[in-house]
Formats: sequence, structure tokens, C-alpha cells
Amino acid sequence: MTKLLGTTAGLVGVAIALLAPISPEHYIQQVLSLFRDKPGYPESDRLRCRPFLPKQLLVDHPPLTDEPQIRAAADELRRYLDGLQAEGGFETIAVAVTTAGGPLLVDTRGTLRANESALEGMVVTPHSQYRIASVAKLFPVFLGWLLQQRGIISWDDPVKKHIQDLPENGEDITLYDLATHMSGLGRDWPVGIVQNWPYDVEGGGAPPYNGHDFPTVEELLRSVGDTPRVSPAWTEPQYSNTGAGLLGLALLEAVRAAGVHHGGAEEPSFARLMREEVFELLGMNGSHFLVDEKTAGHVVVPSFMPEVVDQDFLDAMNPAGGQFSSLHDLVTFAQILLDFSQRDSVITRRSLDRWLKPVVSFEEDNLTELGMMWEIIKHRDSNQRLRRVYWKLGLMLAYGSCFAIHPGSSYGVVVLMTGVFPDAAKICYKAFDIFQPAIDAVTADRATDLYEGKWVSDDGLASATVMLEKGVLYLDRLQFNDTDVLSKFPEQSRLALRPTGRTDEFRIDVGFPGFNGLPHMGCYTYWNGKDDYGHKNGNAINLISFLGEAGKRLMNVSSLNSTLHQ
Repeated sequence: MTKLLGTTAGLVGVAIALLAPISPEHYIQQVLSLFRDKPGYPESDRLRCRPFLPKQLLVDHPPLTDEPQIRAAADELRRYLDGLQAEGGFETIAVAVTTAGGPLLVDTRGTLRANESALEGMVVTPHSQYRIASVAKLFPVFLGWLLQQRGIISWDDPVKKHIQDLPENGEDITLYDLATHMSGLGRDWPVGIVQNWPYDVEGGGAPPYNGHDFPTVEELLRSVGDTPRVSPAWTEPQYSNTGAGLLGLALLEAVRAAGVHHGGAEEPSFARLMREEVFELLGMNGSHFLVDEKTAGHVVVPSFMPEVVDQDFLDAMNPAGGQFSSLHDLVTFAQILLDFSQRDSVITRRSLDRWLKPVVSFEEDNLTELGMMWEIIKHRDSNQRLRRVYWKLGLMLAYGSCFAIHPGSSYGVVVLMTGVFPDAAKICYKAFDIFQPAIDAVTADRATDLYEGKWVSDDGLASATVMLEKGVLYLDRLQFNDTDVLSKFPEQSRLALRPTGRTDEFRIDVGFPGFNGLPHMGCYTYWNGKDDYGHKNGNAINLISFLGEAGKRLMNVSSLNSTLHQ
């Protein structure tokens, strides 16, 4: 290993403080504002479960950097970064906003090695490599999905199936338990000993600041047997670096048992597993776990506690936080997770749809949720509707990172930074504040071109009107042989079009009149009633689909054997 620095003395108290959760006052106000009444989206609309526009829209018809709304948002975000830089809010930063089709903004600032004045000319680029801390946890889960697709693992496998030496205390734990932080395993095992309690709390936190070196595999497994769990599995979520490390080791053993790696001079390790099964597959050439002669010239080194650059997290903790990555690599990863079209994708649509779902909701705040290694937060769109942002945050001394995707709007944000207080989450959330109105506007433009307007059949017997209002598509009128078709549905009014998940396909969203909009019903009536109608001509009578390029679009009402043109 090439050492960029010598090991320096502690500043342990400051390190522990930096590793603690961040709760700035602006977050408190931002969270509270989510639940205040907002003009333009009344409670009655929320309870009527208005469907969002299809998330595939911006995958099949991506935003362009020269569209006025996108260009204005990019300029505003750059001005925001200018202000942060002027205030000394970071030493270095690398920010990207991306869709599946490519980046909408890339911005990098700062000096590659802040601790070496002689190298001030070396600036951060999209290929500069940062410690990404806990963002690393996403990659074992991604690998797990690929391995499940190949039949090597199942998420329901007991960990014991793959790690034979797992102590009895962990025999009930599954791979899924580890990936969701629901195993009950503690945060950082082996735990530190707080020798001077109750006079101070020195000895807590993560290695090497809790008095332990990074654990070996044997030490990690022994700690599982020796340490009581924080909670029984699936009673309470518990953030667990221990569990993330165990997940990576289980995947390594599963691949080894499947005979995927054969001989060679290099001993199988988690780092090698990720390189061969993920990084090389995705073209992530700036991702690795140790600084060496090849990578040393690309690694970002902070001025504050720079010794973390040279730390070896070992096999047991590399899955939890040992990874380096570049902005370029994380944008590549985001584009794969955002490509719901699944053209040439290594992860199937089914795997992706299962991964991008909440697992745990914190009832206490009615805001934050957990997924399979995701932290999930709500964000308002420009129609004042709450949407889910799936992100993973990382904080390691002077390194801060945020990897975030907005599946419903088909775009993501990546922030990598260094500084004394590297609050990447704040910048990530601000990027969504700035870009969401632009993304919503472009999505509305695409929906207008593809769906909105008057439609009529060649013989004139069928006609329809589709309108877009506040981000919702409505079928405002449907006539067939002088019959008002919508009046035959019990709601007898304009009806929303709910995407089915197939491109350009919708169900007329009726719900159950009399129950729709009631505070004890909400979305239940629409979920329950979506397929409550019979078929004619082999198709549901509430099915509507579209096809063709913009300007040559057709609406297909299969139950009426009618094709209408725009």
C-alpha cells in the first residue's frame, strides 16, 4: 500500500463529534414546513390519491442541458455553491445532477491535496477519488441483487448458510435482515470500552477511535457471539456497520462456494470481489479500497485529520465504509439505478423495483423511512406533493458524501466533499429544492406532447380529451357512438389516468365512489378498485394506452376496438 501520510495523533474527541448525527436548525424548519398546509394541493386532493406522471417519461425522453428550465436550475445551483465557497463551507466539493440519459450539471471545486501547499495546482475533477464512507454500503446490496438474479443467493438465506463459523447468537439472521438494518446487531462491534464512565464517554464510536483497530473477520464473528443484540430481529431498526460488514462477508463466501473465482495469485477478498463483480462490470475505474501507486495521484486529501486516507478497513469493514469512489463513478451507478427502461441493464427491472421500496417507516416523525440500505426522506415537488428521495449518506471525519436518487422523477444527485463540517446532506437536499421545479416542468412538457389534447378516431365514432393539471393526467371526456363512456363509471366525472408501469399504458382511476377521499380510506379505494372492472375484446374496460412518436401519436382504447389520433 502506498502511504500518502504518516499516522498522526488523535483529535479523537473531535472525530467522535464529527461521526455523530448532524441536526442543523435549518433541517428542523425544513422538516416542519413539509407538513404545513400548502396552497395548491388541498387535503381533499391528497386523500383522493391522485396518480403521478409515469416515471419512465424522463427515461425515454430525457431532459436536455440546454432546455431553459434545466439551464436556469443549473445556474442557480452554481450560485448556491459560489456562496458556500465564499463562506468557507468546504475545502473541496464535487456535485452532479443526473438522469439516466446523462448529467444535467457537473461542478467540481478545490485543491486535490489540501494538506500539501506545493500541490495547489492539482484541482478536483470528476475523476478525483473520495472516501465515500457509508455510501459504500449500497454496493454490497447491489451485488446481492446481481447474485440473486444468478441463483447464487436468496435474500431470505440465513447468514449461517454462507458463513459456517457464525456464532449461535446469529443463526436466526438472514441476508435481508442485514441489508435492512433489522438484524438487531449493534453499530460498531467489537464495542469500545468506556473506561471513565460516568466522567466521560471516551471509547464509543467506530474503530479506530473507540480503542480498537478495524476488526478481522474472526474478531467480527466473535463479537457477534459475545455481545447482546440491541433489539431482537425485526422489532426495532438499528444502524449497524457490523451488519453491513457481515453482509459483505456472506456474499464473498457465497461467491467462493459457487466457484466463481478459481485460483490465481490473488487471494479472494471483498475488495477483489467488488472489483471483479461490480466495478469492472459498470466501468467504475475510480473505485477501490486502498491507496496504491496507481490511485495515489487521484485521491482527495483533506487538511483535517488526513490520516484516514491511509486506513485499511480490512475485509470485515470494507463493506461498511472502506470504499473510495469518484463523482464519475457514482454518476454511472446512479444512471443504472434510474434506467427503468432496462435497456442493456445488469440489474433487472424486478430487482430494481423491489430494491426501491420502503421497508421501515419511522412513525414518530411520519417523514423518514429505511429501505435495503437506503435512508429515505420526503421532498415536496412543485405541485406541493411529497415524494420519496432514496439516499445514502456518508460521514467520515472530513469526508462527507451523499448519493441520492428520486425514482418518481427519474433523476439523482451526488455530492462528495471535504471540510471541517462536511454536511453533504444539506447540499444534496438543496439541489433537489433547486432542480425539482425544473424537472417537473420538463416532465409536464413531455406529458403534454405525448398525451394531452383532443383525440378522434378516423371514422369519427370515438373521441376523447386528455388534460394535464398539477402533474396529474385526466381523461376529461370519452365518447363512443354518441355514448358518454365516462358516465358509465360510478364516479361520473373526469377521471385520472394511473400508470400501470408499462410504457404509455394507464388505467382509468375510478376507486369506489362514496369512499373516495375519506380520511380513513385515502389511496385504499383506488388500490382496491383499479382492477374491479371486467374485460371486453380481451382487455379491461378501464385500460387506455398510447403509442407512436410525438406528432404521430395514437390512443388505443382496446375494449372499444378504437384507435384515436391526436
